[in-house]
Amino acid sequence: MKILSINIRATQGGAGRVGYDLHHRLKAMGEDCHLLYGYASGIQADPRTADEPDVQWLGSRSAVLTNFASHVLAGREIRTAGIKHVRAHIARTDVIHLHAPHHYYLNWNTVTRLLAESGKPVVISAHDWWLVSGRCGFARDCMGWRRACGECGSRRFEDLPSLRDRSRQVRVSRHAALRRLRSRLAIVCPSEHLCNDHRQIFPDLDVRFIPNALDREFEAAVSGFQLSTDRNDLVFCASDLASPGKIDAGLVRTLASEFGGNVKLVGRSSPFSDTSATALGEVRDRTELARIFASTRALMFTSQMDNAPLTIIEALSVGAYVVAYPSAAAQEMLRLVGGRCAESPDEAYEIVRTGRENELYGGQSHLELARRAREIWSGETMAAAYREVYRDLSRMSDEVQA
Repeated sequence: MKILSINIRATQGGAGRVGYDLHHRLKAMGEDCHLLYGYASGIQADPRTADEPDVQWLGSRSAVLTNFASHVLAGREIRTAGIKHVRAHIARTDVIHLHAPHHYYLNWNTVTRLLAESGKPVVISAHDWWLVSGRCGFARDCMGWRRACGECGSRRFEDLPSLRDRSRQVRVSRHAALRRLRSRLAIVCPSEHLCNDHRQIFPDLDVRFIPNALDREFEAAVSGFQLSTDRNDLVFCASDLASPGKIDAGLVRTLASEFGGNVKLVGRSSPFSDTSATALGEVRDRTELARIFASTRALMFTSQMDNAPLTIIEALSVGAYVVAYPSAAAQEMLRLVGGRCAESPDEAYEIVRTGRENELYGGQSHLELARRAREIWSGETMAAAYREVYRDLSRMSDEVQA
């Protein structure tokens, strides 16, 4: 098959890492794959893909900034970056896989029109709530999307900021465009709770569940590790450590005052320089991140925004206990390895203060936890599942045409 993937990022962020890893795994299976992406940090090409001719940067600074300004003013993007390349690649491909379609690099109506006109199978990975909402990727505790949106209030300055709340109108238009693809479309969600949410809003569409997985580099790194039971570190990990939706700043400060440098912070924009916690900055090297988690006693997962966090998968795969605040995403993932969330922030603190993390996992050892996680979140299994979706849609498309 000729498979075209379109994503906001190439190698950065959760959706970017999943899409990039899937691209390479499918190539290794013998498929003809191309990946088009919006832009990397700094609105530029991703330097990690400079030597990969089948990974192409779509964006430009002018296109992205124009779309950003349009979104802030009117709640929508008006341009599709690299539209000629998008059109040409759609024409040559058999299956189109659209990952994250937001954050200022394409016009949704333009792209869905091109996909509908092509008559080709389309897979959309719903990594977040963007498809069901009128604006947001992360919904947190907002349930407006279950009704009709248009209730953003001050929330319109959060996830994808806009001066006006046009979420109700945008949602209606977005869903109408999506349904133009319905006869050849599958929406794939990386978590069951997100899948259920999408089925609630799109009962007439094909919505499926394929969990995220460990990427090739991380799997290769952990396969040779001798896992230790001598672990002392408590780790907080987020792309943006200053995000209140992902990091409980109060817990960071409390634990830093008790455990000092054994509290490790992975991510950018740390606001904790006045504490004794150890700031590691962004860690993009997959082997280095695996080493950090392999010396971790507990990953403190306090996010209320993520829906299928790769950080949890990665930590568990090297035997680090994850102490998570209660959320649908964390509970779903921890249950698969026989674990559970802490019942409250207070319980999470008390558990790590007294070193009782394994109680959340029924007394499992680090080694058993790692074994289970690597089996459940196998990247090879994920790639095979996506390839089966492509083939299934291609068969259905052939039947429609016949």
